Amino acid sequence: MTTNTPIKSLVHEPETTPSVLASIPDSLKYTLLESISVEKKSRKSILVSSNNLTNRFILSRWGIRPSQRRRYKNLFSSIRKHCRILFQHYLLRGRIEWIDNSGKHLFGVFKFDEVRGNLILGFVPMSPESEWTLSNR
Repeated sequence: MTTNTPIKSLVHEPETTPSVLASIPDSLKYTLLESISVEKKSRKSILVSSNNLTNRFILSRWGIRPSQRRRYKNLFSSIRKHCRILFQHYLLRGRIEWIDNSGKHLFGVFKFDEVRGNLILGFVPMSPESEWTLSNR
């Protein structure tokens, strides 16, 4: 005896554990370093939106494209929320800096725009010599 009930495919959504959320700043750093190497010298700042960072992070971590947002609604929502919190933190600090194998990286941070919760920040590459021009908030 067979039944004609449709089989629903269950999509297992990845979990957003604290360790996963803690790796989002590394994704932002990679995005900034990538933009510096690609950008022309005439451009002074790099614009990154919280939603763009969310999409890049999810694609690089799990291979899930932004077009699959509906299927992975909770994943996109929780990562997007965390990216906004992270961006607010950097905006309040007014800077982002880190040291890696290639040296010290320093960026000034300013709010470019906010559209329907999508926070867009501008990151200005700074040299260690010009560090004094940034405010220490």
